[in-house]
Amino acid sequence: MLGTLAGAIIAAAMPAAAPRQSEQPVFKAQSELVVMHVSVRDRRGRYVMGLGQDAFTVIDDGQAQTLAMFSADEVPASIAFLIDNSNSMRPNRERVIAAAIAFAANSHPRDEISVLTFNESVTSAFGPALIQDIPEGSLRTAMDRAIIARGMTALYDAVVAGLRRVSGGVHTRQVLILVSDGGDNASGTTMDAAIKQLRDSDATMYTVTLTDTLVREGNPGLMRQLARESGGEAFHPRNVEDIPEVFERIARDIRSAYTLAYAPAHHGEGEDRRRAVRVYVRSSDGRPLSVRAREGYMERHPEAEPR
Repeated sequence: MLGTLAGAIIAAAMPAAAPRQSEQPVFKAQSELVVMHVSVRDRRGRYVMGLGQDAFTVIDDGQAQTLAMFSADEVPASIAFLIDNSNSMRPNRERVIAAAIAFAANSHPRDEISVLTFNESVTSAFGPALIQDIPEGSLRTAMDRAIIARGMTALYDAVVAGLRRVSGGVHTRQVLILVSDGGDNASGTTMDAAIKQLRDSDATMYTVTLTDTLVREGNPGLMRQLARESGGEAFHPRNVEDIPEVFERIARDIRSAYTLAYAPAHHGEGEDRRRAVRVYVRSSDGRPLSVRAREGYMERHPEAEPR
């Protein structure tokens, strides 16, 4: 996905005494890099760690790229939970709160956490705050107060608000975790507009679909699409008891990713356009590997300077 200069990415992977100011990733100069976060697993679903740079091949618009930066270290992220706060989530309220607390405990201490809830409107329930700076019990207290599980559902509005939140975060890596049944009956934003903004952003979205078998108003297909479009992963736990395990898997996935960066060739001035990206990984012992990464990004062309 698009990122800022290599120095900013490398700095993000190193300990720092204080968070950086918000950086808006834009693609304007040849010195800027495209940054990809890549998850690699074996046939049993286990994360494959310890791979070197030579194991990765990146194809951007049909052209093989030379990596300018490679890291197998954890890179902290700005993470926003988008939690459905409508009537349909009432049976899952307690499990979702407990799982979110456990997620924070399993995350990088320098991850930046926000919680947005949504029913007819989108509300900021917590943060943003670095996990290492969050007072004990404050996240649970905030979520207990904010998640009331009533009203309708403005999911598309929540996606747009979440993108806005993480794009202004202290880290260049951006993650959204959407918890909902996928239905929407209250947004001012259209579904197509929300999907487009997600595709054009730098955020990776994980979706957790919680459905009531007696109420068929959700949209699991949309939840899968949102995850796929952003290079994330979709989860659909069968039982409410499985929610904590899902959140644990998301935390582990975020922390297990490789980070790659490269400077693609430009095609001159013109309209903004989407570039297709594919990442291939080979193992030294020939094991088949599963690779997940964002499948493209928006190439932004600066406006012509006035003469």
